[in-house]
Amino acid sequence: MRRFPLTLLVALCTLRCGGPERAVPTHPPETAPTTFYTEQGIASWYGKDFHEKPTATGEIYDMYAMTAAHKTLPLGTWVVVTDLGTQRSVRVRINDRGPFVKDRIIDLSYGAADELGIVEKGTTEVEVRCAYSEETLRDKLGYWVQLGAYQDSDLAGDLAIRLKEEYPNVRVFSSEAYHHVRIGPFQSEPEANQLKELLLETGQRAFVVRDLLPLPPP
Repeated sequence: MRRFPLTLLVALCTLRCGGPERAVPTHPPETAPTTFYTEQGIASWYGKDFHEKPTATGEIYDMYAMTAAHKTLPLGTWVVVTDLGTQRSVRVRINDRGPFVKDRIIDLSYGAADELGIVEKGTTEVEVRCAYSEETLRDKLGYWVQLGAYQDSDLAGDLAIRLKEEYPNVRVFSSEAYHHVRIGPFQSEPEANQLKELLLETGQRAFVVRDLLPLPPP
């Protein structure tokens, strides 16, 4: 595995106070009015090839349910997806990770894509709006680089031990279905992406997430 200077890792991956599961901001809270998380980009959909297979949450994917895959929003989050061309909207719950195609920001279930009217079209430009504010997502969650998710806790622990030889901020977080091996937290997505790219160069499979802590209803 390629080794990187410890100073670079420290610069990229700064631990916050209050324990590894909470990212504490290094700057004073913003005084501007709260703004809700929104992003624009290309939406696609996925269907029968993944139907009845496990999602990132551990639940079984139902292609007819109102769900979606997103790269970083907290699992379990409800978002509104609006087709910018037709202004039709659909409300979906994030229960999976993806899409892993460049320039796409969300993968809708077949049912959600059908409701939006894009099944035949395949993709469309959308706005994704989350009920959580930018401040909540940044201050409560931070960003983490995930290197693996295992049902076997021993496999997750073994990977964490190997990684700790080079990356000091490795953590294992367990959900009901999986044990997630992650490095972080980072306060910004660009910081996390820097480390992700370094890890990809070594042959590791890595992506950025921010769904470690349960959030109260918005």
